[in-house]
Amino acid sequence: MRDCRTNRASRAATAAGVAAILCLSCESAPTGRDRLLDAAAAIERLSSLAYEYAYEGTGSAAGSYTGRVRLLRAEGEPSIYWAELRPSPSWTPAPPPGESPPRDAPAEAPALILSGGGDYVAARDEALARFGHGTVSGGSGHLVANAPFAVLPAFTDPQPFQAELASGLELVSRETIGGVLCDVLRGTTTEFGSAQVWWHIGVEDDLPRAFRWEADDGSGALAFEIRSILVDPRLTPDQLAIRVDLLDSASEEVIDEDARRIEPGVPAPDWTLETEAGSSIHLSELRGAVVVLHLGASWCVPCRDLAAAYAAFRERWTAEDVRFFNLNAWEDPDVAPGRTVRDWGLDAPLLLRAERIAYDYRLASVPALFVVDAAGDLALVRNPTLADPEAQAGELERTLRTLLGADR
Repeated sequence: MRDCRTNRASRAATAAGVAAILCLSCESAPTGRDRLLDAAAAIERLSSLAYEYAYEGTGSAAGSYTGRVRLLRAEGEPSIYWAELRPSPSWTPAPPPGESPPRDAPAEAPALILSGGGDYVAARDEALARFGHGTVSGGSGHLVANAPFAVLPAFTDPQPFQAELASGLELVSRETIGGVLCDVLRGTTTEFGSAQVWWHIGVEDDLPRAFRWEADDGSGALAFEIRSILVDPRLTPDQLAIRVDLLDSASEEVIDEDARRIEPGVPAPDWTLETEAGSSIHLSELRGAVVVLHLGASWCVPCRDLAAAYAAFRERWTAEDVRFFNLNAWEDPDVAPGRTVRDWGLDAPLLLRAERIAYDYRLASVPALFVVDAAGDLALVRNPTLADPEAQAGELERTLRTLLGADR
């Protein structure tokens, strides 16, 4: 991804040059706010849109995806979309050089295909050979939890750039993105924590071409770039839907997500995840023990706070045949989270790539907390967890006491 920043020494001169270029026929230079309003108006004029993108993120925004997006807009209606993320977040990457890939490894990284925007949502995960569909009102919104990696919110928000307009962005330079000359706007936001943001707005068509976000505390960063764009292509809602009747039912599982429940009393979905050392843990092999699953990530402050609230539980409850596991999800692939998690006081086994079971547990974010009883059924489901870590730890302890009949 291109670095959108200019050095401090040249920023003032660059901005002045931009103003001069932009305003050969106007009395005053356009501001960052002017360019955002131009972009919002250009988006409002769209009836449809198709683009190819690249996403790179670290920390709280970790991910690396490319793909295509199609959007259809209608006045007074939510924008509906079809989006491709390649590779699928649930895909297991190819082995390191020198190691043989599995015999059934795909020639190309499988994709996650999403369809949403209205109440009906669907997701086709090629890595899992699974198609899920349902409604947001029926509790199936998790199917499109990965859509923000591909679908730029400015194209779907009824009032785009509201946070940026409130905080104020300055016009700092010009830069070419995907062969398109763009005005570069820079500013700050507190919408998802204090951060620096950059927008690239096309000079000719006023449409956004790139977005960057960097958390001030270093907890995450992302760069989103549109590599090609097609304005107002001929699209219909049918072209943005994933047709159930066209799926290969012999090789692809079809699930009505509205009918599937993740709640106390239902069997916990089975899984197999790897430890830091490379060994495998199977949930089904833990039958007979009570299992506590804490899902988190090293960049997640609420995960850390919850961990601190119940760090002493493992020592107190292991003798009662309770197994604790820390499931690491949506981690930056360049980060080894083990030391961070242990610094939190959690010395239970750490299991990696837990985002691969996010679909089964209807997981959209971390932290999350699940307790599985000795029979393999869910006894506690907190997804997301309670806002107060101490209250969440208290609920966990009460659940364990109930399951074990322990008077503690």
